Amino acid sequence: MASLSIYRETALPGTLVANSIYFVAPAARPDYVEIYVTGNDASTVKRVIGEQDVQALINASGGGGGSANMLEIVDDMAARDALSPATNVLVLVLDASADETVTSGAATYAYRANTSTWKKISEAESMDVVLTWANLQDKPTSSVAEIDDAASKRHSHANKTQLDKIDEDANGNMTYGGVLPVTGWGSSNW
Repeated sequence: MASLSIYRETALPGTLVANSIYFVAPAARPDYVEIYVTGNDASTVKRVIGEQDVQALINASGGGGGSANMLEIVDDMAARDALSPATNVLVLVLDASADETVTSGAATYAYRANTSTWKKISEAESMDVVLTWANLQDKPTSSVAEIDDAASKRHSHANKTQLDKIDEDANGNMTYGGVLPVTGWGSSNW
């Protein structure tokens, strides 16, 4: 079984020792530590990914804020159509009124690179929409006043207290206040 050596360095040495762990705190970045591990042969070196590696992965995915923006902003539809994105991208078009589905204002589009297609995912004109009953589609035929009246009467009964006492027993017989109703007969002598 090989022994394991551990080193604390400010730079990775030019010649490494087999079966070792190197903790490297670069002088320019003393608050960070890079970790390198050698195998049975000193030329076999593995390292733990660092901040620059993570940033490179983010940049490669299009989310690094470098040359690949997460959101492009253009003035109009012609400017959007002039783009030649190589990857999936979101584009905010400040004046999307050239899109027949946009009456006025801005809209956001997603570009799908594998099919070279644009899909509208939102539009600004709906941000300040004020709905009126007259402009609703597929609404009930009742008027607003009729619906409000029906809603206000949904549990309004002059005799609600008495109606709430009506129930049934385990045999399916109607009960009133938890007992079988009493008939109006005062006697049953015949």
